[in-house]
Order: sequence, then structure tokens, then C-alpha cells
Amino acid sequence: MEPNLKLYKVLTYILIPIALFFGFIDVIFLMSALANPSALIFVFIIACLVIYTFTSFKFYRLGVQREQPLTKNLKDWVKVNAIVSIFLCSLFCLDAISVLGSSNVTLLKYIDEFLLQQPGFPKEVSANLVLSLLKIVSVILLVTGAVGIIHIRITLRLVKQYDYLFE
Repeated sequence: MEPNLKLYKVLTYILIPIALFFGFIDVIFLMSALANPSALIFVFIIACLVIYTFTSFKFYRLGVQREQPLTKNLKDWVKVNAIVSIFLCSLFCLDAISVLGSSNVTLLKYIDEFLLQQPGFPKEVSANLVLSLLKIVSVILLVTGAVGIIHIRITLRLVKQYDYLFE
């Protein structure tokens, strides 16, 4: 197994639990999006990341490892969902860099404004707690976005390399 495929295998197995988590979150978003149809675009985008992860895993297991013939339909699913997923992963990275690059004073100002606009918000939740959670989530999104972008780039190269497998 060449070194590039070892990295790809590791990234794939990192993405699978992330995709399962996003799939669960997506089902919850779907329930709320039924009341607000404009939110369906976010459900669609997150679903594309989940679909991409599992179709690329199928491509890796059947096509790359076993060199079994695959359908053109699988190739289309991988490519289309990869395009939407790269958009989402790029947004993850940009948002995370934006939060992590901002000063705590600036972020605390926005958090305080947000908390003032939420009259039913528990008083035990302080701005510093929200700030620390925001930073943790930003790091997680940065890692998820970076893993996703690298995985998608390798997948698209492999799809081109193993094009002969798609009937």
C-alpha cells in the first residue's frame, strides 16, 4: 500500500464517526427545517457531507482495495457530493479561523450582546463559558474541515486514477 493510501485510509476512518455525528444532527435539523423550509439548504449541505463520506468509503473498499468494477452512478455520487462537501469543509475552516483569530475582547463583546438578547437564557451560563465552548467547537470544526478537504482532494485523484473501474 503506497503512503498516500495509508493517509487516505486514516482520514477515511476519522471521517466516518464525524459523518455519523453529522447524520444524527442532520435528522434533527430536518425536523426543524420542515417548519422553516429555508433551512432545508443546510440540511442538504450536511447530508452531502454524510453521503460523500460513505460513498467514498464504498469506493475505497470496493474499488481501490479490491479493484472490483463499480457503477458510474457511484462515481457521480462521489463527485457531486465531494463538490458540496468541499464547500462545507471550507466554510468550517474559514469560520474556525475567524473565531480563533479574533481577540477574546471582541468575541466577549458579541457574546454579551447575544446573551442580552436572550431573556430566557439561564443566568448560570456566563460569557466566558460560552467563549470557551466557542473556541473548542472552532478547533473541532477546523480539524474536521481540514480532514475533509484533504480527504476530498485524495478521493478525486483516486477516482481519476481508478477511472477504468467504473462501468
